[in-house]
Amino acid sequence: MGATNFIKIREFCITYGITESFVFDLQEYEVIQLILIGDEPHLAEQELPLLEKMIRMHQELEINPQGLQAIYHLLEKVNTLQEEVTVLKRRLNRFED
Repeated sequence: MGATNFIKIREFCITYGITESFVFDLQEYEVIQLILIGDEPHLAEQELPLLEKMIRMHQELEINPQGLQAIYHLLEKVNTLQEEVTVLKRRLNRFED
């Protein structure tokens, strides 16, 4: 398992032109997880694509953090169901062969 890299929230927000409060709202609504390193909040590198997706939805579609939370949980449910369908298809294929 590789080492996890972390990104400072302050630097991330400056780069993406968003407020730190938006990122903290997403943490509060359990969309992303932040980690304190020293006194500074950081984001794990693996969470970057999700946060970028949430920023795009917020900026382009004007979806508030509460709406992003609902979308996030629905997307998680869809992914879980897709994985379940894949497993069931494999089982069915074994019985058909």
